[in-house]
Amino acid sequence: MTNITNESSSDLSALIGGENVSLVQFLLDLGISLSSESNPDRLLEKIVDESITLTNADGCTLYLSDDSGSLHFTISKNISMKICLGGVTGDPVSMPPVPRDPSFVSAYAAINKKIVNVPDVYKSTEFDFTGPKKYDEENCYCTKSMLVAPLTNYEGEVLGVMQLVNAKDPETNQVIAFDKKFDTLVHSLASFAAVAISNVRMIGEIRRRVAMLREANLDAIYSLAMAAEAKDDDTGDHVRRIQLYSIALAKKAGFTDEKADEIGYSSIMHDVGKISVPDMVLKKPGKLTDGEFDVMKAHTEAGSKILPATSFFVVARDIARHHHERWDGNGYPDGLKRGKIPIEARIVAITDVFDALTHKRAYKKAWTFEEAITEMKRCSGTHFDPRLMEIWEELYTSGELNRIFDSWHDS
Repeated sequence: MTNITNESSSDLSALIGGENVSLVQFLLDLGISLSSESNPDRLLEKIVDESITLTNADGCTLYLSDDSGSLHFTISKNISMKICLGGVTGDPVSMPPVPRDPSFVSAYAAINKKIVNVPDVYKSTEFDFTGPKKYDEENCYCTKSMLVAPLTNYEGEVLGVMQLVNAKDPETNQVIAFDKKFDTLVHSLASFAAVAISNVRMIGEIRRRVAMLREANLDAIYSLAMAAEAKDDDTGDHVRRIQLYSIALAKKAGFTDEKADEIGYSSIMHDVGKISVPDMVLKKPGKLTDGEFDVMKAHTEAGSKILPATSFFVVARDIARHHHERWDGNGYPDGLKRGKIPIEARIVAITDVFDALTHKRAYKKAWTFEEAITEMKRCSGTHFDPRLMEIWEELYTSGELNRIFDSWHDS
């Protein structure tokens, strides 16, 4: 007769007996192991593998529920048949979902949140086993015993079902019914698995939302930068070059790819404060008066105030405010000196000046790369961080600056 239980894992120690108390430690270690897995597919494979090991079953299949309650085949392994379907390493497979119909044993377990222990599938009259029997016939297999457990998380939500088949006698290797003690063991394992799946899904959702927020922030960055550049009669190519120059210099200086990328997209907003500068000053073709230059210099403070006060824009605010500081302390707006200038701003100070020198402006012709590098080397240790200037010269010598210039050259 089919055994249907809803036992609590708190009875675990009493159920398995003192001689097997190591199973308690096994489950605790398993719970920790499952909770530490962040890859969804690897997690499902680990659940299947550990379930087979724990119960000495021949096979295990996981079904995950959709919003309608239907159970979708996700991954299956069978030792004697030497197959693995789904997951990371398994062969792809397409199977129809198990409907929310309690005549099917998996659906029954999910609907009622109960473990079902079937000693002999072919003698059972309580469930519709047409599917498993057809599978057996097609694959020359014999599904005898079955243990089905719902994957119920800490909120009581059933995420899916774990279906174990054909328990084996550890001495004879003959197929036997699943010992009743496995009901509680598998219940505990299924609970750990459900919690781990919930956590992985939560992490995935958080990462998705973070990515969406990052894209929204980047859209804001480009919009602000384009507005500032349009006001300055420049093209978007300028900020793209600054971005790529800054990434290249940051990487060469030893920053990680992630940090270099942050410096790159933050550099795009270095002149966002120019939105606040009157056109008569910003677009003046001749030399600025002292008063006009004071107005122009204010774009650094304006930029840092325009950018949102969130962690995503911390580097961008530093760059906007400090990219006109000088290594010798004679820059603006705060007169910072040497290492007190944020290194991100020191990087953009170099890339911004280089791009300005090598492009035509209303008040000057474009310099050659060689002319620009020569002049900037002369200012190393006064205007620019000398170590960064050495690295910048290496990028020029290697041809990297030319490559970036050619890829984003004004048409």
